[in-house]
Amino acid sequence: MALNRNTGSGDASTNDLVGCQVFADETKAKEFTIVAAFVPPHKVHVLRSAMRGHRMRGQRSIHFNSERDAVRRAVLRTLVEFGVTSAIFRGATRKGRNPREACVRELARYSRQNGCRSLVLDLDESVVAQDRRWLHEELCKTDVRYDHLHRHEEPLLWVADAIAWCWQRGGQWRVDIESMINLVDVAP
Repeated sequence: MALNRNTGSGDASTNDLVGCQVFADETKAKEFTIVAAFVPPHKVHVLRSAMRGHRMRGQRSIHFNSERDAVRRAVLRTLVEFGVTSAIFRGATRKGRNPREACVRELARYSRQNGCRSLVLDLDESVVAQDRRWLHEELCKTDVRYDHLHRHEEPLLWVADAIAWCWQRGGQWRVDIESMINLVDVAP
C-alpha cells in the first residue's frame, strides 16, 4: 500500500493542509473510523459545484452506499482531478474506552496542528453534544472553527463519505483512494 501511516497527533507529510477546510464523516462498519477530507480554500467552491454535478435529478445528496458504480467512479475521478487529500482516523475498541472520543479529539488536534481553518462533521443528533464538548476542549484556544451539518447542506461531506465507503469496501475501491490517504491509528 502507498499509504502514509501516522500514529496520531502528528503533522501531515507536507504543509499542504494550512488553511484547508476539513469535512468529516464516520463509519462504524468493521472498525470505528472518521474520515476527513482536506480541501484548500481556493478549491472549496469549485469542488462543491463539481460534487453537486454528480447528483441525479431530484437527489438531495450523494451517499456512496446507495450509489451505482458508475456514479462512484465518476466521483472518484473528480476527487483525483482536484487532488483531494484525506486522513482516516482508526479508533481501536477497548473495554471501557470510547473510540469515537479518541478519533474526534485526534481529528481536532490534527486539524489544529496542520493549520486548518475549519472543521465540519456530518450531523448525527445523538452525538452532537459530546462532539461539541470534545471539540471545544481541543480547539477553544485556536482559530479553528467547527460545526455539524446535514449531508444535504454541505456537498463536501460527500467527499469524506466516498472515501470512507471505499476504505471500508476494500479491494479495488481501496486501491483507488490510497494516494489520497494519510492513515492515523488512534489509541483510546
